[in-house]
Amino acid sequence: MAEQVNQRIEGMINELEQMKRTNLYDDAEIREISRKRKEFEYRIQRRIKEKEDFVQYISYELTLLEDISLRRKQAKLSEKKKDIEYAIAKRLNKVFRQFVYRYQNDVAIYFEYLKFCQSVGFDYAVAAIIGQMLQIHGDKPKMWQMASKWESKEQNNLENARSFLLKGIHRHPDSEILYLDLFEIELMIAYQADEEDKEKYLKRAEVVWRNGMKNISDVNYLLKLCDLSLKYGIDETTTASIKEEIWNRRTERDVWTYIANKELEGFHWTEIEEFLNDELNYPPEINNYIAVYEEALQQFPDAALCTKYIHGLLGVKDSVCSEIQKINTVKHAWNYGHENGLLTNEMYAFGISVLKLEDEMTKDELTEILDAALAKNPHCRNLWEEKLLLNKSDEKKMLSILQESGKSLKSEDYLALWNFMFDNIDSNVVFKTCYEKFKTCENAVIFSLKPKLLQKMYEHNGIKTARHIYEEFIRTPPTQVELHRVMIEIEMSQEKPALKNVRKCYEALVQHHGTNNIEVWMDYMNFEQTKGSAASVPAIHRRAIGMLVKDLVDKFIEAQTLSKLK
Repeated sequence: MAEQVNQRIEGMINELEQMKRTNLYDDAEIREISRKRKEFEYRIQRRIKEKEDFVQYISYELTLLEDISLRRKQAKLSEKKKDIEYAIAKRLNKVFRQFVYRYQNDVAIYFEYLKFCQSVGFDYAVAAIIGQMLQIHGDKPKMWQMASKWESKEQNNLENARSFLLKGIHRHPDSEILYLDLFEIELMIAYQADEEDKEKYLKRAEVVWRNGMKNISDVNYLLKLCDLSLKYGIDETTTASIKEEIWNRRTERDVWTYIANKELEGFHWTEIEEFLNDELNYPPEINNYIAVYEEALQQFPDAALCTKYIHGLLGVKDSVCSEIQKINTVKHAWNYGHENGLLTNEMYAFGISVLKLEDEMTKDELTEILDAALAKNPHCRNLWEEKLLLNKSDEKKMLSILQESGKSLKSEDYLALWNFMFDNIDSNVVFKTCYEKFKTCENAVIFSLKPKLLQKMYEHNGIKTARHIYEEFIRTPPTQVELHRVMIEIEMSQEKPALKNVRKCYEALVQHHGTNNIEVWMDYMNFEQTKGSAASVPAIHRRAIGMLVKDLVDKFIEAQTLSKLK
């Protein structure tokens, strides 16, 4: 291996000498270049090779070529390019060939090699590289597509690109991407041709897409063909034929969505005119869009499709209709979905917010919509929230709504609805009614709201009421740790905290939760250490060891020791 590396290094001597003679690099820089190359050569010649070794070597040499180019411009030098740059490019070509041979399954390497060849003018090598790639990876349609794109985009040779696609289709007769690319290539060739040859190329394009239909059943193939035909717009006959095929597949839902969107873009299907609503007074594109979607929803009554209908109108360009018209069309679509029971929970929430924003509906009208919506979607929490807000001034009605919602909502949604009410309602009557209900509640969901109710009652009625409620709650355990923590925070937030009241809360906390919770004891001790009486900490420590279950005693002692170290 060493002998082979030395031979390669010797082959670089001339270019290094030329770098020095032309003053592109000084002695120290040339020694560093030589050292790096020797290191890379050893890496790629060793028995166990790594892909990263080739990548780094190639990257280094490409960077060196860029640097040489930059230095030449600065020094305004042009001589000895053959001895320097061309020599580097030739060696890099050999490294690339070795790299490709070593890692034939890595497709990305082939395309890096192609880019390199193009950048240094080795066009003669391109065909061989692509041929080698397809020989190994021809079982993948994507490779034929990539070879074609290389010819069309990089080499600007549409005929070669077409040839690759034809060969690819011969091997992969059911490949959608190859048929679509070949169809586009044929359109591009026709677009560039003179009038005499254009018809011949358009016939070739028609043969391509129709042959594809024989092997590809997915309707999306037709939709993509139509997009391509509309993009080039060079032949109405081809486009009309594809549109006809699309219409013949209208038993598939995606066809209706596609046609509706195209109507918005101004591409019309005359067949949809029988569905138009003469009462609508919007621009033709909007009327056509609405007609297509509402006919589609008759055949496919689906909430997801209805959501697409509304979203499409929300995204209508300003050039198609005015802002007021857009709002009216969205309201029209929302009402259609509501009347036909096709709205998702999110769409209901969106629509009701729009109706409220418009401020055109009475409370009774909104109530009627909400009741109708809840009859079809009783599990939609957003609708219950809207109904609560609508009855914000009627405490009894709100509590009735909460009770009614509990029959339909899941536990987490029911809890969220109670929280929503607490966050949005400022009625002392409601809070007091909730308090009376909570004193004897057995519902685990409502029980978990006690800490929040305590906080709200304090905010609305003051510290005396909070202390009274807290006393009532702890007389009827179980309680949550959070309930005691809320009361402790309330006591500590007073201008002059009464430590005896805080201790009372901590005592209740450890009494209710001190057998299986280390943190409550740690918090109690920390309070006494920092705010209360440090002398009482050892006694609390002994009580904790006596009350905690055996499995937690050691953990408590460990946690207490660590807290002292901190």
